[in-house]
Parts: sequence; structure tokens; C-alpha cells
Amino acid sequence: MNQGIVSKDYLISPTGDPFADVGGYVIETLWEDPKLKDKDILGLIEYVANIYINQWNANLHAFFLNSKITQPAFDSKRKLAETLAYYRSIINETAPSQVGYCRISGRKTNLFAAGRDNHILSGSSTFINFHHGFESGLYLSKEIIIRFFFVPLGVTQLGDKIGLISSNNSVVAKYYVQQLLNGTDGHLTAIGRGLASGVARSEYGIVANALFSFADSCVKNIRPAVFTRLDENVVEIRDTTLSLYHFTNFGAKPEVVMYQLPATIFGFYALCQTVVYAEQWRPFVAAHYRNSKYKDARYNQDSNTWVSTKEELAYDSFSTWRNVILERLLNGGTLIPYFKEWIRKHKFPFQIVENYLFYVMNMDKRTLQKIKDVAGFIVSRDEDSIKKAILRLNRAKYVQEVRQYLLKLIDDNYKANPVTPLIRLDDVEYLFPETVSWREIRDLLLIAIYEKLHDNHMIVPTEIEEQELETSEND
Repeated sequence: MNQGIVSKDYLISPTGDPFADVGGYVIETLWEDPKLKDKDILGLIEYVANIYINQWNANLHAFFLNSKITQPAFDSKRKLAETLAYYRSIINETAPSQVGYCRISGRKTNLFAAGRDNHILSGSSTFINFHHGFESGLYLSKEIIIRFFFVPLGVTQLGDKIGLISSNNSVVAKYYVQQLLNGTDGHLTAIGRGLASGVARSEYGIVANALFSFADSCVKNIRPAVFTRLDENVVEIRDTTLSLYHFTNFGAKPEVVMYQLPATIFGFYALCQTVVYAEQWRPFVAAHYRNSKYKDARYNQDSNTWVSTKEELAYDSFSTWRNVILERLLNGGTLIPYFKEWIRKHKFPFQIVENYLFYVMNMDKRTLQKIKDVAGFIVSRDEDSIKKAILRLNRAKYVQEVRQYLLKLIDDNYKANPVTPLIRLDDVEYLFPETVSWREIRDLLLIAIYEKLHDNHMIVPTEIEEQELETSEND
């Protein structure tokens, strides 16, 4: 069945399996290189095997355990010969096989056993554990097995494990691999200079930082893949998700942890990076980096640096620190308390908060409009009343306190303007929806108040407890 024939389409077309797809993008990108375009797949395997063996010192234990390449008893020549002999045998279909449906591609063809020596995170083969029906491993087509051989060129060393980024957007997914191969410090550049030494190393040791850094790169460098429309008046964003697989295939405990950036989060983040919002969004994020080694450091928005008593740290240095905003976006935590604390001291477009509420929290627009109405009424009063409102809302520890204060506002409005009620009975449903915490409603009301004070150039001195944000983080 197709003996000696390997279909190029089956080697590079997306399958939905993140590991197989990365291998396919690596193959496709290598074939796009003028020096490699005329090589057949076995020639490409030989080219990459030489890199793994002679430049990477066969350090592929996190990918292919007990493989021909990682076998310490073999010298370099034997590692290469044994590797080529194996892949030649599956290409020519002389290796043991059986006809069936490939577990990844779903195609009916000759299948070959895949285990931890030639496939990532599958188990079996060179180990005694087994799959369904006591099989020796997963059964895959030769094209899929070949793809996995190229995966190490399309991933990064991220902390103590390997990081693989994939996307439902094929342009974005391929762009990730292209940067690793053809970027300024990419593999092909390093190979040409004789500097290749192993798997690309991420400058970030934290998953959230690495994932959002890639999102930044997408927004900056492949805008047509991210936006369907981007002009001064209209921004339309494609439904793009990012997934990061943090894994190792090494030792007795192979492990993988998956992190996902849903299309809603990616869309919100991409919108914040556009020219309309970037100038206000980036300082907000930058001010929330933290590092235990620099506890005395403070963020300087004018210079975009963190300044300690001993040194001044630029973005390249502090962007590797832990960031609560990025981590909350990745893990589904709320940003509302952080918006509230930031807007209290900084002018910040409420439209960013609105975008967050609509994109990420899927909030009803009627809820937000009613919050704005109440905030407008509070800010229309005298300075002493505004101050009391801010303090009362900030100090509220129970939903009943917020409700009682709203009842007081309704009464005050009725006495001053009996024609138009501040809050109608039907509005209560939108002010306190079941899907939103009452604390978030309170914080949004404060955010709207602070925004209007900024717009009106009003300064209302209040003594607000600094531990408020710490309390919110634990809710």
C-alpha cells in the first residue's frame, strides 16, 4: 500500500493534533528554504538528524526516550545510520505494520507502532505498559510518525519543561514555528553560523508571559491573521485561540499541562494592543509585574522602567517577572479590582473596561448602562457627597450595605427629581445579575465614578484602605 511513497500533503496538512501539526509546519518551513527545497523527505530527515546528533549532542530525552538518537551506547555515526534505517523502513513499508485507521489522521493505510521512542507522550513500545487490546503502542501512519521527528525544531524550552504553542488559526500556528526557524535567533540562522546547540530557549520562564509575548508578536507582525478589519472607526477580530502544551516525555513520569487562551481573551488582549488603547493599556500591565528580589522597586510610567534603590530595569528585564494581570487573563481570574485601583490614581479609558466586560465577562449592556447612570448621579452632587459615596462603597463588606446605599440614592433622587426614577424595579435584575459578583458591581460603580471625576478634572481626597485589593484577590 503506497510502498516507498510519502504524500507531501499528508506530511504538512493540519490534522488537529498539536504535536503532529507542529512537525508538519517545521517540514513545510524547511522545504521553503532555498537550500532544502529539493530534498525528499528522507533527505530532510537526514539533514535534521545531523543537527540533532552533531550540533545538539543528541539531547532529545524530553521528546524521544530510548530512541536510536538518544542511545548512549551508540556513537554519532551509528546514531545517524540507525535513525535513517528506521525511517527508511517505514517509508518503504518494510517495517512491521498492519492496515487500519491512523489514530491521528483517521486515514486508512498501513500503520506502524508508535511509542515513547518515536512519538511524544504515547507510552508503550520501549516500555512494558500497553494500549487497548494489549497493543504495543499507538498505531499511526508513516507520515504522522515522520512529523513527530521534526517537533523539537518547533518548540521552546520554557522553564523546566518544553513549551509548544498551537492555534485554531493555521496562519498563527505556522507563524510560531516560522519564528523559531527563521527568526533573528532562529534555528536555521544559528545552524548557518555554527551556533546551534539545542531546543530554542524561551526568554521567559513563566507560561503566561511566554503566551502573551507570542500574542504581542502576532498583533504586531501578522495583523491580517488577527484582525478581519482594523481602522480608526472599526476593529473586527478573528476568533483565534492559543494553546500552550507544557510537557516532558523524559523519565518515569511523562507529563503535560495544557494552558488555553480562549478567543474571547485573545480578542480582548489584541484590541488592547491597537493604537487606540495601547498607550493606556501597556502601563497598566507593566505596573503589575512583581519580583521578590526587587521588593523596593517602583514602576515609573514616564520611562516605562522599574526603579529600585540600586538600579533601573527596562522592559527586557522586568517583562520576565511574574505578572498578576497576565496570569489572571490566562487563568480566568477577574481584573475588575485591578482596574478599580488603577483608575483611582490614573486616567484610564473606561472603554477598555467595557471591552473587558463584553468580550470576557459577556456582561449585559443594560447592567453597564445602569452602573453608569448611578455613577453619573453620584458625581453630579457636591464634593462632600461624592467623598462619602466613594468611602461608603469602598468599605462595604456585604451586599446588603451596597443595596442600602442604593436605596438611599433612590430616595435622594426622588426628593430632588420625582419625575425620573434613578433605579426602576426592573433595573435591579441588571444591577445584581446572578453571573456577576456583587463586589464586581460595586467595583464597577467605583470605576465609573473615578472615570467621571478624571473627565471633570475633579480631585476628591479620600482615605481608602490599601488592603482593599489584597482582600479582592482572595475572593
